[in-house]
Amino acid sequence: MPRNAREPGAPRCDRSARRRLTALTVAVAALTAGALSGPFTGTGTAGGHIDSPSTLLDPATDLTDVYAFTSPENADLVTLIANVRPFQTPGTAANALVDFPFATGARYEIHTDADGDGAPDATYRWTFRDDDRRPFRMGPKVGPLPVTSLDDRSLGVRQKYTLEKITAGGATETLLRDAIAAPTHTGMFLMPAYDRLRNQATRELPGGGRTLATQAADSFKFDTQVLGPYVLGTRGPVPGWLPDAQPLSVLNVNSIVLQVPKRDIALKGDPRRNPVVGVWASVSRPGADLNRSLATQAPTFRQVARQGNPHLPLALFGTTVGLSEPGGPEDRFQTRAPKDDRQDAAFMAATLDPVPPHRFESAQGHTAPATPRLDIQALLMKGISQDKANGSVFGLDLNAHTMNADADPARIVLAEELRLNLTTPVTAAPKTYGVLDGDLQGFPNGRRLNDHVDGPLLRMLAGEPAKPAPAGLVPDPVVRLEPADAQAVFPYLNLPHAGP
Repeated sequence: MPRNAREPGAPRCDRSARRRLTALTVAVAALTAGALSGPFTGTGTAGGHIDSPSTLLDPATDLTDVYAFTSPENADLVTLIANVRPFQTPGTAANALVDFPFATGARYEIHTDADGDGAPDATYRWTFRDDDRRPFRMGPKVGPLPVTSLDDRSLGVRQKYTLEKITAGGATETLLRDAIAAPTHTGMFLMPAYDRLRNQATRELPGGGRTLATQAADSFKFDTQVLGPYVLGTRGPVPGWLPDAQPLSVLNVNSIVLQVPKRDIALKGDPRRNPVVGVWASVSRPGADLNRSLATQAPTFRQVARQGNPHLPLALFGTTVGLSEPGGPEDRFQTRAPKDDRQDAAFMAATLDPVPPHRFESAQGHTAPATPRLDIQALLMKGISQDKANGSVFGLDLNAHTMNADADPARIVLAEELRLNLTTPVTAAPKTYGVLDGDLQGFPNGRRLNDHVDGPLLRMLAGEPAKPAPAGLVPDPVVRLEPADAQAVFPYLNLPHAGP
């Protein structure tokens, strides 16, 4: 057979493919360098992708983004997504040994709060384990033949998970056992039809809905130039001479996608009467209680990561890794539940007097809005309501727990959560700036995959909608290079980037 000939049906890996791979590798290297170098720091500054010093120590539990939205193809369902483990480079046959699994033994959880007390009323918990089918548990996890099914022996190591639902009273229901996660994409040669693997990994849930654990293209639409206003008060970090090459547009993450009937998370199962839910995600690692004998106790779990609203450290403290102290308020936030937020004095002070507006004032000469910033505290810890006691400046009732007819006002507390109104109609013409641009279904009423969050947060920190944000506060990138728009049907996320 001639040197360049292919057997019928064999995956193609020709010179053009190698050229594409070379270009992709160069792009990844350049853009990842951009992601991992920011003002004053040699570490990453991609917003929620590295929120605190503690996240650097455990990438598999680094929560990057949480999304919550009414499912566009079925208004009776709600979709909740938690992304973890950022900055994954595209897989290829040449680096098939590179693997980005979920952490085994850890608890990945999505929580919903229906009554506003800052504690979960429903928790969905994924726990992963490795199913190693390799002889003697040695050798590559994938190959040597292409993987076309989750049952192929060429997929030597699979990740299986158990999905449980835990109610506020502690009752636990096992929804799935030994479900298989879609694997890390190891390139088009070894995984020529990743969409087929992802479809096989999608599981229907008892009572309605479905779930998927998978690798996916990072969906976060992030403009690197907005880091300047957050941390310096002025535009940057590379205005005028480099394009805004969004590094996440060519990188992957791990995603947990959950779609359930709205009645399953609404207070008393009635989303019409009680439309508002708070949403956040957490990851916990097994440990031990050193106050008791280690000989007889089962492992305990401690929370190591938490994510609700995007860009919280940037919005409140103007910090990211390299600008925050280990053990500071950013790290403390990662380890506590929303119901305990009000006990952290530094955190509470920042919700009423966030740092970035003062930096705008100093660097650009804009007058910072007067404190206390009841509007920012409402945005993050109460939800949007036109009640004057709420503090919001939007002038409408949108997603405060006080809108729930069956919620006890005496139990509603200040707690940072991504709040969603389950009854807001799905719009046929979504706007990426969400509520600020009149699209009430967008951020900060939940968060859709195509929503921008940097610009809206900066504008609200500058005082919108009570007053217009200063001209030029949100810089226009020289060139826009962002993740592709999400799909309109489950699981919405784009397939992971991969080379030959």
